[in-house]
Parts: sequence; structure tokens; C-alpha cells
Amino acid sequence: MLKQRLLRWSLPLLAMSALPAAVAQTVAIDPATTYQVIRGFGGHNGAGWIADLTPAQVDTAFGTGQGQIGLTIMRMRIDASSTAWATQLPTAKLAKAKGVTLFATPWTPPPYMKTSNAIAHGSLIPSYYPDYATHLLGFADYMRTNGAQLYGISVQNEPDWDPDYEGCTWTSAQFIDFIKSQGPRFAGLKLMAPESLGMRKVLSDPILNDAGAAAQLSIVAGHLYGTTPSDYPLARAKGKEVWMTEHYTDSTSDANDWAKAMPVAIEVHRSMAANYSAYVWWYIRRFYGLITEDGNVSKRGWIMSQYAKFVRPGYVRIGATQNPYPDVYVTAYKGGDGKVVVVAVNNGTAQRRVDLTFGSGAPRTLQRYVTSAAANESYAGDYPVIAGGASADLEPSSISTFVSQPAVADLTGSVKIVQGGLTANRFTGQFSGTVSFTNTTGATLTASTLRLVLEGLTPGVTLDNKQGDVNGVPYIALPVNQLAPGATVTVTTTFGNPSKGAIAYTPKLQGITF
Repeated sequence: MLKQRLLRWSLPLLAMSALPAAVAQTVAIDPATTYQVIRGFGGHNGAGWIADLTPAQVDTAFGTGQGQIGLTIMRMRIDASSTAWATQLPTAKLAKAKGVTLFATPWTPPPYMKTSNAIAHGSLIPSYYPDYATHLLGFADYMRTNGAQLYGISVQNEPDWDPDYEGCTWTSAQFIDFIKSQGPRFAGLKLMAPESLGMRKVLSDPILNDAGAAAQLSIVAGHLYGTTPSDYPLARAKGKEVWMTEHYTDSTSDANDWAKAMPVAIEVHRSMAANYSAYVWWYIRRFYGLITEDGNVSKRGWIMSQYAKFVRPGYVRIGATQNPYPDVYVTAYKGGDGKVVVVAVNNGTAQRRVDLTFGSGAPRTLQRYVTSAAANESYAGDYPVIAGGASADLEPSSISTFVSQPAVADLTGSVKIVQGGLTANRFTGQFSGTVSFTNTTGATLTASTLRLVLEGLTPGVTLDNKQGDVNGVPYIALPVNQLAPGATVTVTTTFGNPSKGAIAYTPKLQGITF
């Protein structure tokens, strides 16, 4: 049964070399032009179908150190039987402790709720809509009370695919009826749908166009089997994020086959360029996955790391010349930590020179990391930004990530800091509070980004609304980048605290300057 399916799409590997390598092409980076917020990059943990990730493999997948991928999202399966839910817990807890975003997807409702009365085929009987919602919420509550709070929950995996293993078919009308009637019960969770096989807008358009259903839906989720990433203007117009929640480009070849790995880079680029907020691979550990069965990062994993480790949750995609050459693909991002990240995929057979130019807010220097047939996210040097620009040569068939290195100033001594009390949300188990900063100097505090840094946060407690972390220390960007003398700004904090013990930390104010 396990995930047996014909590969419905094989992304072609393009290799165009129409322009001479010596001719530099300009990549214009425009931080003032913004697109989607990035929630992260991740994969599916197959516990229950294949062996669970080991603790060491969890570190490899979700850690940000040397030899680690830096994933920030984990997908898991909601079993039709609550007796099997514990299978998902060990890795979910370890991932959650690292600040990973968790979401869950059901392959089938309990059989008695379906027209087929079996795990395969059939559809959900409408009279069981309330019971099915209770089933999904029961899983969310089980994970929360055991230290693995979910961020989101999906209604159904691939409702337009009717396999002989676990599955359940849904029409748009059925989704609308379920989401309208049961959606309000999912407060505190991001409700996701429809997770169609090929990001089929014909299935999700009616949901978005129904005011009652759209009001309850947070994320338009879908897969990329048999299709390629494309923008979804209707979802954006309705204020919904689009997540790609499952795909693999090839399940028949070794994940270390470089020629078969490069399509992953192209697909992730196209997903970001299509305004997707998340990209989630299928099995994290598999011979064709991000980690191979021996626990080592594969070439596909190193490619994912070029995005995941540097483009962190809360970053925003910004303007950039997407195709300076026919075979070079570029996206750029900025984060609340003051960094600018540029990812460039050279899918051709020739070296390509690019001139990175910054219209405003130019960084002082860029560090480059590269993955190729011969390199695994290897440091490739510092590139000083002179007169608003820097030049670099992109190796053939490679992916490069350029990361700005901003200056960091500790402004804690220039402000009065007041921590508000914490209040508990009984449904989510989270605790919310505030931190206020008042400028006590006679000068305006100015930076590219001002941010709250929480040092020494109680072990086991997570800052759930963090915008990133530096060396494991979480931060939140302030809503302003200037603080006049005597002015006050307040930031809301939301904590995950499974033990429900005391929450302690030292708040500091930092100024980030490009």
C-alpha cells in the first residue's frame, strides 16, 4: 500500500547555452517590491508506513548546522484509527522542539463514515461531517497535549485520486459544505484544502468563490503530480496562502544522481516564483528522498538546503530578475533578521556570470554557498558589494545561494523594556504576552530592521510567532524601523509550552543595518 503510484510527472532537465559565458547579465534585486511570505520548506515523515526518523535523522533534517538541511516544515499522516496516533508523536515532538511548523493530513476518514465502509474508495457521508471534524480535532488535541502543537490541518489528501489504498474522494461541493459547517470548530488551526493531486484550480476555485467556505479556509494546498507550479491570482485575491504540500520529481533513481537531482532545484524555484509560501517534499528519508536510507543528506537534500537553511520562515520574496539567461533561474528574499538572500540556479552546461545589483538597501557583503555534482552547500567565498553591486560566476549545473551579512547593534541600553503578563489559550495551549520598548535617549533609534531577541528562553518552550532565529536564539521584527525619543512600540509574543511551567527569557533590542 505504502505510497505506490506511477510517477505522474517527470520535470524535464533543460540545458540551454545560447549566450556566451563571458557576457555578464544583470540580476536587479529590488527589496521594495515584495511578494509572498515564505513559511518554509519541508517534507513528509512516513511513520506508520515506513520506519520513523531516528533522533539523529531529525537533527539532520531540521537542524541548521554543518551537514544538516534546515527544513522548517513537517507533514504527517492522520491515521483513521486513533489507536495509531502515537506513531506520529516521537518525531513530531522532536521537530516541534526545534521550532518546526507541523501540519497533518488524513488519507481517509474512519471507514464507518464512508460510503464504501472501507479505507479505500468511497466518499464521506454528509451526516458524519460533525463526527469527522471531531476526529480531526481529536488528532490535533492529542498532538497538542503531548507537546507537538499543529499549525495546520488538512481536510483530505488527494481527493481527486481514487487509489486502491487509503483514500476518499471529494467534490468541490462537498468541500464547501464541510468547510462552511465545520470550519468554525477549527479556530486556532490553519484549515487547509483541497490538497488535490495536481494543484487543480477547478477543485479549489469554487471553494474560494464561496464566501462562507473561503472565510474558514486559511491555506490553499495542493500537489504537483502531472503539472508544474503556476501562480494562483484568485487565492491571492482572497488573501489565502498557497502551499505545495507533496511532490517528488522522480522515485525510481538514486537521490544522489546529480542529473536527476537538478529538476528539484528548478521545481522549487518555479514554486517560489509562482508565489507559493511553502514547498514540501514527499518522504524525508527514502532512497529518492532528501535523506537516504543510511541517514546521510542526498544531493536532492543539499539542493533543498540551499533554500531551506537560508530562506527562513517569515522571509518575504522580493523583486529580482528571474531569468538573466535562458538557463539561469533567480529568486530573492529578505528577512526580519535584516538579511537579503538570492538563490540562483544555473541549469545550463556553461559558466554564467551575473551582476547582482541592488536598487536600494544594498548589503555590505554577500557570502556564497554552492551545491553541484562536486559540492554540497559549500562555502564559496565573500563578495563585497561595491557601488550597489557584486559579480559572481555560476558554475555549470549548480545552485548558488548568496546571503548578505548585515551589521548588528545591541540597542538594549537605549530603551526601557516592559514585559506584560502571559495569558493562556485553552484550545491551543499557547501562552501570549507582550514586550514594550520605550526610547529613553534623546536620539532616534534607526536601523534597517529593529528586532526583539529572546535570550535564554526556558528549555522546552518555543516562540511560536518567531520570524527566525540566530544561532538558536529566536527573534521577532518590530513593526517599525525607527523609534523616536520617548516613543514606545509593543510586540506580541506567543509561546508553546507543553509542560505549562514558568516561561522565562531575557528580552533585548537589536538594530540590523545592511
